[in-house]
Amino acid sequence: MPRFDSHAHFDQHETYDSGSGPPPWKPQIRTNHKAMKFKLELSKKTVEEKLTLGTQHINASTAEPAATFFPAASRVPLNAAMQAIQDDLQTAADEVASAEVVWKQKIQARDVKVAEWDQALTARAAYYEAAMPNNLEALSSVGLPLRAAPAPVGDLPAPTNLRGTPRDIAGQVDLRCTTVKGAGSYEWECKLHTDAGVWEQVKISLGASIRVTSLTSLTLYAFRVRAIGSAGPGAWSDEVVVRAP
Repeated sequence: MPRFDSHAHFDQHETYDSGSGPPPWKPQIRTNHKAMKFKLELSKKTVEEKLTLGTQHINASTAEPAATFFPAASRVPLNAAMQAIQDDLQTAADEVASAEVVWKQKIQARDVKVAEWDQALTARAAYYEAAMPNNLEALSSVGLPLRAAPAPVGDLPAPTNLRGTPRDIAGQVDLRCTTVKGAGSYEWECKLHTDAGVWEQVKISLGASIRVTSLTSLTLYAFRVRAIGSAGPGAWSDEVVVRAP
């Protein structure tokens, strides 16, 4: 079967004396990546690195000895085309850099306006609250969100793990219990450790620990505590008995 450079076959019923004939042959550049000696790694390079590499290559390839090794007329792409591609990339990169400068300036200008807006709206909200501090109807009419009123916690449980520790100072005992969630304060009481003892308030504290003083040395005392929340006092804890030092 005869074959010409165009790779057209006579048995394909081509008529060469009529029509346009087979398409013209175009050279195909085949690149064997495994055999390539150059380590380009273009996918890992930034645009700036590619521009630097391009400039380095163009300068070196147009000078000796590269000009002798690789004649300009046979290069793919030609020197003029390679330089044009390099220039186009440089122009595009410069345009992006200019746009980024403008974009950053606009972001900074916007942030200034955001800060001014925040300050103005905060001042307006403060004005409304100062003018009508407890008028929810008035405050809700200005189109700004209001904080929800805190929901009552409800009855508080009895504090747990109440313990008393005698101090090295006569007549003083430290009391401590587990913190109760929702408690605003704690009420502490004590009495002589007898069946006839009467409970007396020792202190109301904000925290879950206190120091009791002015006790009678070597006397047994019973202590108890309860938490107080928005709904009132909770249940009393189990009592703890401590001998005053």
